[in-house]
Amino acid sequence: MHSYDALSEDERARRYEQLARKALSVYALENAELRFLGPGTNVVFRVQTDDGRWALRICHPGRDRNALMRELLWLVAVNRDTELSVPEPVIMRSGELLRSVSMPGISGFHPCMLFRWVRGRPADELTPDHLRGVGRLTASLHRHAASFRWPEELTITSSPLAYLTEALSAERVRGHVRGEDVDTLLEAASAIHRTARSLGDGRDVAGVIHGDLEQGNLLYHQGDARAIDFERIHWNHYAYDLAVTLGELSSRKDFEQLEDAYLEGYASVRPLPCDPDEHLPAFETMHTLTRVLSWLQAERLQHGEGDGFIRAAVAKVRRWLDEV
Repeated sequence: MHSYDALSEDERARRYEQLARKALSVYALENAELRFLGPGTNVVFRVQTDDGRWALRICHPGRDRNALMRELLWLVAVNRDTELSVPEPVIMRSGELLRSVSMPGISGFHPCMLFRWVRGRPADELTPDHLRGVGRLTASLHRHAASFRWPEELTITSSPLAYLTEALSAERVRGHVRGEDVDTLLEAASAIHRTARSLGDGRDVAGVIHGDLEQGNLLYHQGDARAIDFERIHWNHYAYDLAVTLGELSSRKDFEQLEDAYLEGYASVRPLPCDPDEHLPAFETMHTLTRVLSWLQAERLQHGEGDGFIRAAVAKVRRWLDEV
């Protein structure tokens, strides 16, 4: 049998389709029409029948089951408690939200979960109205998060900043990043911690967040903004979600208009969780550090593909430190 890594993309897709049909058998959807949506962190299939459409996510065998359950339980609660259009996990007849599936030709047990399809399309050209809708969406998620709690056994005990500092200090990081650059990243983590501490951690400013509200994870339908891909949810300051969305747009010529519309939309649902000018640059830097760690943990880094990104990220972090 050929090594999986040596297989063609078509053959990989064929094997994952077999795995997908096995996972879908508990929903009586194993004969549905499947469309492979491409590999990534996860493998995703669109599942189509005459009765509806769903998305099946096949996760890497190494994914933390507790992290997946945190995502699924919040999505169940958001669908139950709000009118927001977000992916709704489909519960199996057994009452479970995910199952781990294996089969010959694909190594390991892959956690699989099924979501109802979220209607909508990415924006061809972003306008202030789009950002106003994203602001309302983000604020609505945060309003729900303020009263949501995971079961005690799933609660995260360490803060995102503690994780960042620990991860950036690891030997693996120093094996890929120059010592002086690691020191820069660690200095930034300390500065971010000071900013976060100044905000406190009350329910009005911190809770469960989406964690990746970039435009690639936003759809628009009949004037509404809708979020997908909640796999990066975690406990953090709400300012992080704002920083991710606005930071992605900061190089646009119409950024001020987009930012004003976004903040206006957010404030129409709940008060802003921070002072945008004072606090968001720190959380945008936190997002940069998180992306650096994602690159350092990726297999492609072994081939030097992340070197340019990491150099640019370190330079960006250093510029921010010079301003604070």
